[in-house]
Amino acid sequence: MGKQDNIFEGGNLSGLPFTFNQEVTDVFEDMIDRSVPGYKTSLSLITYNTKKHYQPKTHCYDIGCSLGASSLSILKGAKDAKIIAIDNSSAMIEECEKRYKGLEQYKAISFREEDITESTLTNASVIVVNYVIQFLNLRQRDALIKKIYDALIPKGVLILSEKVHYENRYETERVFQIHHNFKSSNGYTDLEISGKRDSLEGVLVTESEEDHISRAKSSGFITSEKILSNLNFRTFKFTK
Repeated sequence: MGKQDNIFEGGNLSGLPFTFNQEVTDVFEDMIDRSVPGYKTSLSLITYNTKKHYQPKTHCYDIGCSLGASSLSILKGAKDAKIIAIDNSSAMIEECEKRYKGLEQYKAISFREEDITESTLTNASVIVVNYVIQFLNLRQRDALIKKIYDALIPKGVLILSEKVHYENRYETERVFQIHHNFKSSNGYTDLEISGKRDSLEGVLVTESEEDHISRAKSSGFITSEKILSNLNFRTFKFTK
């Protein structure tokens, strides 16, 4: 477990945009646990759906793997799978290699420092994208989901988790306040919450639930299923 997240204890004093650097890597596990409601449930769903959909002699991908939590969830569901975990953050990949390299139980996971929009994906039965799409521009999102579809074998699945927004202003404000209270109850001050929100402005850009479903259908996915909904966070399963 990493350090406690106090990056924005004084607000966003630097005025810099959010980035997955060493500072964030050091506190990432604490940050996501205290900021994303239902995060651990989304990991359990990855394990469950991997057990259900993994096909022997295929690849499993963890796209935007950060510290490998989704990769470990995949491994729990398919111990004989070859898992390829990709992230463009050198700090994240270095930490993953430090934690897992050389350990027999994790030898199935290959960590790669790559731009996920340029990575080659092939022969996959399970692909996981956990809270990553929101950091790409819209054109990259369309291209990545299409590339994922093309990489999956028939009946393969994409498990996608994202923060979403609502078209209804009242619902947006209502859920925003509940989410704020969630973070407050986990020990963040109003200044920390505000500082992080400022740093994410223009970096994390949400879409609606319908946008994600429409993109998957346009890419060719046959079925879409919402398998987790917690405040303004969703997990979807799209099947080829």
